[in-house]
Amino acid sequence: MKPTYYFLSIILLCVLSACDNTQKANTNSISIEIIGAVQPDSIKLLSFNNSEGFVAKEGNPYLFNFNNTIYDAYVMDAYKNGKTFSEKIFLDGQQLKIQAEIKNESIEIDTVIGSDIYYKSIDFYSRLDNFNKKQVRDSTLNEFLLQSIKENLSHPFSFDISDYYLEKNQNYKSKLRDLKTILDEQPEALKTHTLSVHRTLEDLVKNEQIELSDFQFYNRNGKVAKVDMSHNGDILLDFWFVQCPPCVKDHKKIGKHLDLFSENEVELVGISIDTESDKWLKYLEVNNYNWQNYRELRNENDLVDALNVWEFPTYILVNNRGEIKTRFYSFKEMETYFTKP
Repeated sequence: MKPTYYFLSIILLCVLSACDNTQKANTNSISIEIIGAVQPDSIKLLSFNNSEGFVAKEGNPYLFNFNNTIYDAYVMDAYKNGKTFSEKIFLDGQQLKIQAEIKNESIEIDTVIGSDIYYKSIDFYSRLDNFNKKQVRDSTLNEFLLQSIKENLSHPFSFDISDYYLEKNQNYKSKLRDLKTILDEQPEALKTHTLSVHRTLEDLVKNEQIELSDFQFYNRNGKVAKVDMSHNGDILLDFWFVQCPPCVKDHKKIGKHLDLFSENEVELVGISIDTESDKWLKYLEVNNYNWQNYRELRNENDLVDALNVWEFPTYILVNNRGEIKTRFYSFKEMETYFTKP
């Protein structure tokens, strides 16, 4: 009988050991310890790209075992008394340990052990904050951003940096092409990541062209006419209408800064979608807006539709070959574009 008892004991030990292992961290695990007096009702951890997520209601430290490699952006949600406190965090590595605290209506990361990308992201945002406080030149900031993207090219964190670069340089195709050259080196799998900027970037750098001579408008005399293309420089198309408050506000600024266009050899051309000619004409005459102004015919061949303009005001800069150089949505954006060194 003793061998039988011995055999059963071995089986029992194996079962207990197996049960115990389910509570331990596997290779791809994240342990979250909530420090401080406020403890959550539960914590959720979700991977951005593959939507692999888990909820833990007890533990502290709370253990999350992932099937996929820890190499992504994650959202940490702490739930307390019906409220949700969230934090986005970039992670890589194995068997990570995180300490966080719930305070001031938020969850704050204190320490992350085992993840290089987390501290790289913290360092990046600290340096970016210093650059912005010092108001460094755009060229210096862009150089820093592009170098940071290169250094993190194989991780989704590169898309967070790219988003910031896109926001600052959305009106400069040459600068956007610099970013595209770098991001083109990413693996195909990363290009389709949830946070990827590749599709947005493709749309921004693609070459658009319009043949302005194909379009007709009403001029101030009520006659059908075409845009005067005798100007050798670029043409700035201003799409607007009389009852558009931001358009009216921008026109006041434009009227005071017409030298901005002449100094940059740009011909300003207003394209109105107004259907009442008398109100349109009165607006132009009362405000003494004497640059080229036309009114859409409102038929199937309108320029506003061909250029997919649906937000007003919209300003589109076109060169003398009909190539669309960029778009603006406020006078401030235009002013920045034309005055930047």
